Amino acid sequence: MKFSLLVLSAILVSALSIVGLAVAPTASALPSLQRETTPIEFPLQPYYLSVTLTTDKAVYLAGETVSITVTTSVINTHVRITAQLLDGSESQIGSFTFNYSHTFSWTAPATSGQIRLNCDAEALTEVWDYCTRLVCVGPDDTDCHLENAPCLRTITVTGNTYNSISVFPRTASVSGRVLDTNQNPVPGAALTLGSTGQTATSGNDGSYQFSLQLGNNYGLINGIPAVTDTITVDAVACEPQPGKNVQIQAGQNASSVNFTLNRVFYPADLDLSYFTYAALPGWTAARDFATWQNIMAFTVDGPVQLAEVRLGNQPVTPTSFDIIGKKLYFITAPELGSYVLDIAGAPNSEYTIGAAATINGNYLQQTGVTSALNSSGNERLKFVLEPGQIQLQVRQPFPIALTIIIIVIFVLGGLAAAFFLTGGIKRWRTAFTFRKPAKTKVVTTISKPANEKAAAKKTAAGRQARNRTKPKEK
Repeated sequence: MKFSLLVLSAILVSALSIVGLAVAPTASALPSLQRETTPIEFPLQPYYLSVTLTTDKAVYLAGETVSITVTTSVINTHVRITAQLLDGSESQIGSFTFNYSHTFSWTAPATSGQIRLNCDAEALTEVWDYCTRLVCVGPDDTDCHLENAPCLRTITVTGNTYNSISVFPRTASVSGRVLDTNQNPVPGAALTLGSTGQTATSGNDGSYQFSLQLGNNYGLINGIPAVTDTITVDAVACEPQPGKNVQIQAGQNASSVNFTLNRVFYPADLDLSYFTYAALPGWTAARDFATWQNIMAFTVDGPVQLAEVRLGNQPVTPTSFDIIGKKLYFITAPELGSYVLDIAGAPNSEYTIGAAATINGNYLQQTGVTSALNSSGNERLKFVLEPGQIQLQVRQPFPIALTIIIIVIFVLGGLAAAFFLTGGIKRWRTAFTFRKPAKTKVVTTISKPANEKAAAKKTAAGRQARNRTKPKEK
């Protein structure tokens, strides 16, 4: 009986041991089972991701390089950066993984306006947290209980940020007009942009325009990229002036940049848009403003030419050019007086000739005539240059009958003068005067004897001899 009780007790203890082992897990089966540690040794880490996005500046030109820097608070951060354009579309400009900070370059788009740069970041990180663990104490670690303790665990953290930049187009323009002091347009003026050497030419109404591309060396005016440039203007017969400074802003038109020039000469009957330095090749004096302050010119339109110019009897040699089918003759530093212009060409050719002049900077109103050559193919014009005006007219030949009458008058006058100067009037009177009979004169001549003449002659000779020998009185 006792043996039976011992066997039953042993079986019961064995069963209880097996059940106890099944209920109480081992340390290897509990990964969170650790020895108790003081939590203050492991400070808690944040459960979020700090990310910032900056650019090297806020304003750019299209095509300019944008330097972008991204910083985060976690290592192994992956970011995705996009640009939100004005039309609402997005363009990815960067995707990469880095530690704490990364800088990269991006080219500003041609689309101008406000562009938003969006940055989305994500990272896996280990953070300190409180985990539940089984703590066993006592002999043989049989007294076990659950408690919270600090532990490391891996989590996914995210963050986002954005930054905005302004992008402007590089294109810009400058426009205006070139006028003279009388508010007349100055066509054909050459304008030069100082920074690039780009040139423009004023039109018939004096207007001009520059279209240019701004470089990367610019400043900001009210938040807009801008440069300061210099425009110079040069025109025939106009007084030079210094360049004009102008501010050129990106994407905008600097309008009304006007020039007023002192023009002292207008070529007669000539389209001024063709009156440029290029039309006067080889004439270096054309660039000297003093040349145009004292000058006169003749514009000949038609199949004729200016054969000869004379001031009185002195020949004058003009400088000539062909401009848009017309012949232009210049005479610099002209003298005041009456000029003779001989025109030659095909017989009966029609032509128009204009004249203009400037004396001591004073422009004289231009004038002109239209005529035709005679049957011999020539014609003579008279040009009068005075301090305050000019006159141009065709010299009409004398009528033949009038010429004959004048010749007859001169011949008869000459004969009459010769008649009177040679005593012809006396012969005329003698021819028409009646002669009276001649009267007889009685002349009585008393002759002295010869001896008396000899004695008188001798007496005179002796008197002369005594006068020669008589001593002179002192």
